[in-house]
Amino acid sequence: MRSRAGEGGTRVVYRGAEADLLRGRWCGLDAVFKFRRPFIYRLKVLDDAIRRQRTAREAEMIHDAKRSGAHTPFLYFVDMGKALIVMQWVNGRRLKETVSSLSSEGLEHVFAELGGEVARLHASGIMHGDLTTSNILLDYDNKGSSNNNELTLIDFGLALRTTRLEDRAVDLRLVKETLTGAHSEVASKAYAALLEGYRGEVGPGEVRAVTRQVAEIERRGRYARVE
Repeated sequence: MRSRAGEGGTRVVYRGAEADLLRGRWCGLDAVFKFRRPFIYRLKVLDDAIRRQRTAREAEMIHDAKRSGAHTPFLYFVDMGKALIVMQWVNGRRLKETVSSLSSEGLEHVFAELGGEVARLHASGIMHGDLTTSNILLDYDNKGSSNNNELTLIDFGLALRTTRLEDRAVDLRLVKETLTGAHSEVASKAYAALLEGYRGEVGPGEVRAVTRQVAEIERRGRYARVE
């Protein structure tokens, strides 16, 4: 795959379960090319339809998320036939890789910012669907402070339009679960800061409702394991 005539090629930076991410140039800009690979075990006409549908949905969700006020990459180009999305290359590291480098103050600040980002998505009727620290980019300095308070949410492949409280709670539950599993030493402080940032956008009533639903999801999970 070439990024554009005369601008050189691309290089793979990540291979996911269904898509490859490549870095290259698009109209003189640093860009990411997300290409959904064909699967030979599926009937071709079905595979083409699935890849087109998922590409269209993800591009739409990225666009709508940005309209909500959340930070997402800019979309440059979508090729439905090739199941390709071209978007802004964001300078930053995955939050998963930077949590341990953040100061206590920096940690609270970053997760409060994240809470605000998630709240803006939810208030506009968008569920991210895969809200882990691997899908959040942070522009930060070596002292553990984020530059320009900038977080970027990425990978909207599982995002949905929804107004259900359950779906908002699932997003928050996944963040909480990721923190507990991958960042246990700071999980409690980080999650509390995230809820504080969420509260700042949507108010205390909404926070109470969604955290009660998170607790209900956790209760159902414990019951299911016992059974």
